[in-house]
Amino acid sequence: NIGAVIPAEQNARMPMDAAEALLEIPGVSASRMSQHGVDVLVRGQSATQLNVLLDGGYIHGGCPNRMDPPTSFALLPSFDRVVVKKGVQSVLYGLGGSGGTILFERDTANKAAQEGVQGSAGISGTSNGAGGMAYADGLLSNGSAYMRAYGAYQDADSYDDGEGRTVPSASTKTSGGAALGYRLDAQSGLELNVDLVRADNTLYAGADMDSPKDDMNTYRFKFWDQKIEGAVSGIKFEAWRSDVDHLMDNYSLRVPPASKNMYRSAPSEVTTQGMRLILSSMPQAALKLNYGLDYQDVSRQGSVVNPYSATPTTALFWLWPNAEFSSMGAFAEGEYSVSAIQRIKAGLRVDSVSSSVDGSLKGSIATNPMVPLSVRQAALADQDNTAVGGLLRYEHDLDKDLTAFAGLSRSVRQPDATERYVLKASPTGIAWLGNPSLDPETHHQIDLGLSGKSKATHVQWDAVLFYDKVSDYVLRDTNRGAIAGVSPTATIYRNVDATLWGGEFSAQWMFTKGWLTYGSLAYVQAKNTTDDRHIAQIPPLNGRVGLEYMRSDWSAGGRVRF
Repeated sequence: NIGAVIPAEQNARMPMDAAEALLEIPGVSASRMSQHGVDVLVRGQSATQLNVLLDGGYIHGGCPNRMDPPTSFALLPSFDRVVVKKGVQSVLYGLGGSGGTILFERDTANKAAQEGVQGSAGISGTSNGAGGMAYADGLLSNGSAYMRAYGAYQDADSYDDGEGRTVPSASTKTSGGAALGYRLDAQSGLELNVDLVRADNTLYAGADMDSPKDDMNTYRFKFWDQKIEGAVSGIKFEAWRSDVDHLMDNYSLRVPPASKNMYRSAPSEVTTQGMRLILSSMPQAALKLNYGLDYQDVSRQGSVVNPYSATPTTALFWLWPNAEFSSMGAFAEGEYSVSAIQRIKAGLRVDSVSSSVDGSLKGSIATNPMVPLSVRQAALADQDNTAVGGLLRYEHDLDKDLTAFAGLSRSVRQPDATERYVLKASPTGIAWLGNPSLDPETHHQIDLGLSGKSKATHVQWDAVLFYDKVSDYVLRDTNRGAIAGVSPTATIYRNVDATLWGGEFSAQWMFTKGWLTYGSLAYVQAKNTTDDRHIAQIPPLNGRVGLEYMRSDWSAGGRVRF
């Protein structure tokens, strides 16, 4: 039920967007905005239904329409592993996460235990959307103090679809970063990290605009000590800040409108700040506890202007009117070994959540006269709530080669700034409208699974079934008269009840020395039970099959995804 990707060893081609590497994991799919802008789906859930952490911290992109999800800023070769936790398997990584948690992790401090210089470099390319990538990653350490630096250049042209039609999707991306750290000993240390990404001239076939610029700066600090004596046996503190500067327009990278009166530019800025404190205790040998606090604050500002008007910096309307989101959470999670063959994991977290906008900005969802009065009034009111989530998981080794597990969870996913506060307007009406009165989604999930292996036949396999009953699912829909005074074709958001269910199966067989074949299937079904309708943008039945030949230093193989 946990998938891991080791980028340097398992992916011959480094994709423009790190989300593409995750498609090798059963139950993980993606929707594509461009080659920079591949949005991950896990068991049919996406966007802020997933907790995506890059080296311990959160990043939120600058586009309300998800041109730049968090994975688009991840330089894949600079991470030592990527772990996908499907569903709710932990409460340590923030509120929500109903669909799962994706952890892009670096292991720099442990690598730095080896003195001297180490690293890797590579180059890769692709034929369709002709382009390539070159990267380098190096680490210098004296066993205690260390420095790691990495960088990459990626360039891709637009690709052709199955009918030979060119799909505008070109992008150029430059990424880099560095980490400075000090190992106090094998189990403690501190580290400071900086990551920079510059994505330029990205084309988006399915959007009204392209993106001349998408810049990200991230700063992180970590301190850890896992050898404390006393009631608290370990501590880990992380703090982070990311700044995203995003620009969209409808004229510089595509055939512009006939009249400059219709030229549109959409600058946006998003700042994400947060911290996490995790304490560990082992009151007895069979029980390990992790508990602590976390905080996150997200500030989003985005407007649409006409750069050739008499007032080129005045907003025609506000996509994000200085939208503020903050949460403060407390959590505790324990793992208990009942016996050598039975394990229980339980967790609880409580979050205090608040969101608001700047009600003084003209042309926002809170002030635009075309917006119905009830919606404007709701936008001016702060949205505060307390979210309670938790999990209970049980694992049982039925024999030495067969393990069963069952999990129950409750999680609460908060509507994001786009769902609550977005506005896209013109003199003729509203095309896209948020809903400030949305209630948070509440997910109650169960998953059941079996995993087995056979040393005699060299076969390993996993099978999982899951069911998720959702109250107040946030549905992106067409208005169709639901909001009086707004075009029936406008995009809106509303709460409905929903169910999601499905399953995953994967297996691999080492049928002779050095030869491995594998395959997987995944299926998810999602239904809006309020209206008795299926939910859109849910992955169909999908899977993969592959064959690999592996030696100590070389490997060759092929795979097909469908």
